[in-house]
Amino acid sequence: MSSPTMPKHQITIQQTVRAPRERVFDVFADHGRFATLFGVDSTCIKEGKLEAHGLGSVRRIGRGLTSFDETIVVFDKPQRIDYQITRSSLLKNHLGTITFRADADVTVVDYVITFDAKIPGLGGCMAWLIKRAWDRNGPRVLEQLNS
Repeated sequence: MSSPTMPKHQITIQQTVRAPRERVFDVFADHGRFATLFGVDSTCIKEGKLEAHGLGSVRRIGRGLTSFDETIVVFDKPQRIDYQITRSSLLKNHLGTITFRADADVTVVDYVITFDAKIPGLGGCMAWLIKRAWDRNGPRVLEQLNS
């Protein structure tokens, strides 16, 4: 029996936000606000079972041929959100895991994205683009929460 292989690409982000964990969690949980962390558009195309943007909800990131869908697979408010890309032309074996922990008067966000590229050689470029999009937008958006 063969063991599953781990995705080849990983992006690790750690961000400290001077705001309560619940407020930070809410930014990541809201599909429209989440997309602003990467400077893109997002639409909720399917609501979750118990909360609109909770477990089982689906958001569409981007528009047109380059858009992709992410499904929320873990929603443990206010500690953790996991999502998987469930429709994409470029990525496979994708998992985003975001954990939130209170530490004194700040919230520490640990965010890990793993994936493989469907097209050989594209993964490194995609990882660079995702990380660059975060670096240009994520800290600035979260800074607005600083209390």
